[in-house]
Amino acid sequence: MFARAYSSAIRPIALGRRLLGLIDELNHQASIPQSYLINLHADDRQAFQDVEPYLVRELAEAVTQHAEQKGYKHDGPISVVLALSDTVTKGTFLIFPETAVTQASVLENSTQQPAQIIAATPQIVNTVLVLTTGERVLLDGETIKVGRQATCRVAFDDSNVSREHAQLRRGPDGWMILDLGSTNGTQINGIKISDEQLLVNGDEIAFGTSIARFEIS
Repeated sequence: MFARAYSSAIRPIALGRRLLGLIDELNHQASIPQSYLINLHADDRQAFQDVEPYLVRELAEAVTQHAEQKGYKHDGPISVVLALSDTVTKGTFLIFPETAVTQASVLENSTQQPAQIIAATPQIVNTVLVLTTGERVLLDGETIKVGRQATCRVAFDDSNVSREHAQLRRGPDGWMILDLGSTNGTQINGIKISDEQLLVNGDEIAFGTSIARFEIS
């Protein structure tokens, strides 16, 4: 979550919660929309200007992970756009699915393109690995190594875990996991993986015989 003060009364977590609520409302469709427009008052829009690249990425990631968890289909990568609106009062916001008809005009009001931007990202949602000890390891940055080696971000004191066992990577649709040729393999929910896989909230990951749960909150 952003650890800074804003001149706006709107908090990123409020935007995230409303977005997730919106796609839950839209789940009756064959597929949920790919793009979402957040209308803001000029003062609120200005308050988010410095962190907008990170904000839209984290919101898009939160929607993507929620859709995967709920089984909602979408036809392509999720994107979020911040835009000015003369009809929204300061301290409030409106979120709409974005249509192709409105996309061009929205981008004229947005200082950033609606694409996932690779950067060190402040988090709207907490994404963690929960170990059997109860320790919660926050996933941040772009890549995280898991293994027995002490230099790994997530290190297991377990001879069944390879020195560099697996790697977690932040992809455009969320966190991915790849086994790094470990001796005993990596499993997701009891199934051994051979290729990079997208993680979904609640997945149980076995690194050899050491277990962790992937959790988004």
